[in-house]
Amino acid sequence: MENNERPLMRNKLFGAFLLTVGLFALALIVLRVCCYEFEYDPQYYPVDYGRFNFFSYFTVQSNLYVCFYLFCLAFAVFGNNKAKKMAFNPIVRLTVTTYIIVTGAVYCSGIPMGMTPPLYWDGFQHIMLSTVQVFHHMIMPPFMLILFLIPPTSKQIEKKKIPIVGIYPFVYSLFSIARGALTSKHFFAYPFYRPEFFWNLFFKSKEMNMLSAYLFMLPMLIMGIGVFLLLALILTVIYNRICKSMKKE
Repeated sequence: MENNERPLMRNKLFGAFLLTVGLFALALIVLRVCCYEFEYDPQYYPVDYGRFNFFSYFTVQSNLYVCFYLFCLAFAVFGNNKAKKMAFNPIVRLTVTTYIIVTGAVYCSGIPMGMTPPLYWDGFQHIMLSTVQVFHHMIMPPFMLILFLIPPTSKQIEKKKIPIVGIYPFVYSLFSIARGALTSKHFFAYPFYRPEFFWNLFFKSKEMNMLSAYLFMLPMLIMGIGVFLLLALILTVIYNRICKSMKKE
């Protein structure tokens, strides 16, 4: 069996399912934008940065990427050849899966550390917004992982292309740090983009030097990108083994 499509990738019911999930995920993002005023807890967001600041988060951007991919895969299943080039591309599948898994892992690990805003279930708006949080951070990551482990074809991921996975998170991080440092409201999308985060973590007894704190963030940033690449490598090894088994069928 060569790089032939799985029968599932020609199943119109499966395509309709993917399209439905993508539309639902996108609708939840729209809901968050419309009801953004319920997002702000003074403990976590002392300043109202505006409705569209919501798109500053890697979480939101990675979920938008997921929606885009699901639409492409759905149209590919429906037979659109242009969509197939995108949806069946192994490196595209790798990037979208890596990003959404990291999104879920960071969110869930932040819960016990008190870095993740609490979920509220008092009232319709809070229930809806908490549902959105759970869907985007706890449901979509495993869903995309399962989808990733069902290769549409037996085409493997080229390991030399794995570094591509780290480009966007690196650029995003640099932009987020620079934005927080240079803009008047000093908005940092995540606590670990603040210069005092790692300084207080490693040098509690020393007075913070702003320049040194930012310089110290560089190796931390490199380590963070390393996490993306390590996860991508693990996913690649698993994905390629599945593809090899497909060729033997």
